[in-house]
Amino acid sequence: MIMDLEKIIKRAISLGVSEVEVYLARVSETTLTLSDVIEASKSTKLSSLGLRVTINKSVAVVGTQDLSNEGIEKTLNSAISIARVSSPDPGWVSMNKNVSQTQLGNLFDKDTAYATPEDLGQVATELLDSVREGYRNARPVRGAVSARSVEITYMNCYGGPLTRTETTSSLYVYARVDEGGKTGTYSEHDVQRSFKKLKARVVGFEAGSKAREFLDAGGLPSGTYELILLNRVVSSILPVMIAPAISALNVQQGRSPLSGKLGEELVSEFVSIVDLGTSPEALGSKPFDDEGHPTRDTVIFEKGVLKTYLYDTYTALKEGKKSTGNASRTFSTVPTPQPHHLRLMPREALLDELIGETKKGILVMDTIGEWLSNPVSGHLNATITHAYLIREGRIIKPIKGAVITANIYELLKHRIEAVGKDLRIEYGVSAPSLKFREVKIAGA
Repeated sequence: MIMDLEKIIKRAISLGVSEVEVYLARVSETTLTLSDVIEASKSTKLSSLGLRVTINKSVAVVGTQDLSNEGIEKTLNSAISIARVSSPDPGWVSMNKNVSQTQLGNLFDKDTAYATPEDLGQVATELLDSVREGYRNARPVRGAVSARSVEITYMNCYGGPLTRTETTSSLYVYARVDEGGKTGTYSEHDVQRSFKKLKARVVGFEAGSKAREFLDAGGLPSGTYELILLNRVVSSILPVMIAPAISALNVQQGRSPLSGKLGEELVSEFVSIVDLGTSPEALGSKPFDDEGHPTRDTVIFEKGVLKTYLYDTYTALKEGKKSTGNASRTFSTVPTPQPHHLRLMPREALLDELIGETKKGILVMDTIGEWLSNPVSGHLNATITHAYLIREGRIIKPIKGAVITANIYELLKHRIEAVGKDLRIEYGVSAPSLKFREVKIAGA
């Protein structure tokens, strides 16, 4: 269905709004849910429309999934009514006036956009079979394979429309081994632009073989250890701890530990963090953000020095600056500044080297609970579910259940010893493994 966004813009102006924008999202997704077999398939197609209007400095956002003419008119009238009774926002300047896009490579894979359950079924079968290849008694307990396409169209009273399309495909599996009255588990996942590039066999084999290894996982005495965080663990921590702190909105509202610290060396010179807005290989990059501003690659930490925060139009204009092109939203929410793809830049250390140089330490393979950490204070809290004890450069045994409690900036500034080269790319984030010295661990 083709929608006339310009007609909606003109209608809003005729009803007396000062500014108006239209955000249209079309999402198509096919997902297979798994246990030890393919249990079910589900395909969904969803279209959603968001309208933001201003009347002088009063702002309102209303979203709808009723895209009939009557539904859109009702949504527009609702937004206008809310704006008329809302208090003016003294920080409001204007919507984005630079409606344009950055040229970057193809983010769309046709085969993935139109993937059928049968297409994904071949991937799922390979995934399930490879769990048992990892260990004969391992069995997949749950998992999924999905293919997703997203089309975003944006227009406001200053320009547009702009349209971008993106595909992603992902899989994961959680494997379990029960032997001798003991249980071992492990999960692994992968995400790619195309379902044909998913590493089903590698993921399944890893989950099955690691589940076998963690049958014998024991506790860890409390103490101070050298700490190696595997790349997948670093990638799960960065969006929780760093992404909120570099948002200009949180900085302006006093909810970031980085407020007022531009130009300061806050982390080690080993650490550089970039938001990749225009790199097709970095899943999450895009030609324009969710208010039609062109994206860019933005250096946040350069050799330890904080260079900038991430801005959308609202937060940038409050400070008399330009947006970094980081507006992010759903169809029914206001845009806020968030990273597109947060990357901690890799260096040269190999994981085997990090292990080999460790006298008394642990290699953390997986954690839970890091999402309950506090990005306002920088306090990290994560429970180790899968790790290995290291003695004199050798992996000794699997362990589980210990807890990491530390300040993320203390770790990155004073405790970090090495940055690996084993970059792992997830959706919206990528990172290598990191090694820290003298980290206190609460044992189980």
